[in-house]
Amino acid sequence: MLAAHVPSIFLFKPRLPPYTAGAFVEWTAFKESACTFFTMGVFFGFWGLYFAFFYLGTFARDRLGDTTETSVSLLMILNGIGITGRIIPNLIGDRITGPFNIITPFSFAACLLIYCWAAVDSIHGMYAFAIIYGFIAAALQALFPATATTLTMDPKKTEVRLGMILSVVGFACLTGPPISGALIQAGGGSCLYAQIFAGTSIALSGLCLAASRVSKSGWGWVKV
Repeated sequence: MLAAHVPSIFLFKPRLPPYTAGAFVEWTAFKESACTFFTMGVFFGFWGLYFAFFYLGTFARDRLGDTTETSVSLLMILNGIGITGRIIPNLIGDRITGPFNIITPFSFAACLLIYCWAAVDSIHGMYAFAIIYGFIAAALQALFPATATTLTMDPKKTEVRLGMILSVVGFACLTGPPISGALIQAGGGSCLYAQIFAGTSIALSGLCLAASRVSKSGWGWVKV
C-alpha cells in the first residue's frame, strides 16, 4: 500500500483552485430531506453490511463443519471479488445511471442475499454467496461516498457533509458486528437472529436511500 501511495504524492494535482474551508459541521444539512434520508440509509446499510465479513468463516466452520482452510478461502473470495465490485458499478453509475440509481437496488440485493444466506446448508452454497455478496458489498462501500457528493453542488458543503456522514457511518461499523455477535450468542450459536438483523438493517437502508433519491430528483428517471 505504501509503495502504491508514494507515487501519488508526486502525480496528483489539485482539480480545483484553493478555497477557504467551510464550517466544521453544517447542521442545516439535516433540514434537507435528501441528506437526512441518505445519512440514515448509509447508517442502516453499514450496520448490517459487515456481518458477513466477520462471521462468514465462523458460519462455514461451526455450522457447516468445514475446515479452517475452507473458511479462510471463503473470506479471501469475499474480499477478492470486491476488486471488481468497487470498479464496475462505479463506472456504470458515473457514465450511465448516476450513483443514486445504482446504490439503491444494490442495497435491496444485499438484503435479499443476507436473508437467503439463512437457507444455505452446503459449502457450494457458501462459495456462491461469497462471490455474489462480495461483489455487491464492495459496490455499496464504493458507491456511497460517490453518491454523497451529489447531495450538493457547493464544494465547501460537499466536504463538510461527507465528513458528517462518515462520522455516522463510523458508529454503524463499530456497533454492527458486536450486535451481530451478541445475537449469535443469544441464539445458541445460530446465526439466524443476526442474519435477520443484518438483512432488515440493509432493507431499511434501501428504503431510506430510495426516499433520498425521490426527495432529490422526484419519481421520474433521471441520471442522479
